[in-house]
Amino acid sequence: MKFIGKFIVLILVVSCSIKHNTLNEYGNYPVKFAKQKISHPTNDFSILIPKNWEWKVEDYDNENIIMGIDASSKPNKNGFIDIISIQKIKSFGENKDLESEFEYCLNIIKNNSQNRKIVESGQTEILNKKSYFLHTKSDSNQNGETEIISFIMDSGSESVFYNLTASVSQTEELKKNMSILIQSLKTFEQLKNK
Repeated sequence: MKFIGKFIVLILVVSCSIKHNTLNEYGNYPVKFAKQKISHPTNDFSILIPKNWEWKVEDYDNENIIMGIDASSKPNKNGFIDIISIQKIKSFGENKDLESEFEYCLNIIKNNSQNRKIVESGQTEILNKKSYFLHTKSDSNQNGETEIISFIMDSGSESVFYNLTASVSQTEELKKNMSILIQSLKTFEQLKNK
């Protein structure tokens, strides 16, 4: 019986010691990479992405998504890719202000997120502008599952926001790859409505 008790304590200690990286840790992790500047064809925004990445303008079948681009890495040895997605959106919840839009999105994730958990969320200025973020990851922690950090920021127009998303495969390169994506998102620049 003593063995079972010690075994249970050991399992609890190990499972409670699993540490998740935070947005600030990703944002401050030193990593260098070659960059290329891309702009949406409407000249609405620009961003620096990793040089060897492919990107395209997306044509969304959703009336709330005004415009956007997706940029992706080349597949790694296991076929996993990392993605940056930038969308200019009309409020999904008919909200007029940034905080209300964030609360709406947070509630959707809390109530509908199967097999995902919220690591952290809240207000940040890591993108050099007031924004809110949602940091989620797969419950399974299996190799190849995704860890996602999404930012919501004002566009300068009422009820219109930018949604910037970094999606990284959970591999041995997770910290480095997410740090690269966060550094890329830090270069986002709104070119219109300044």
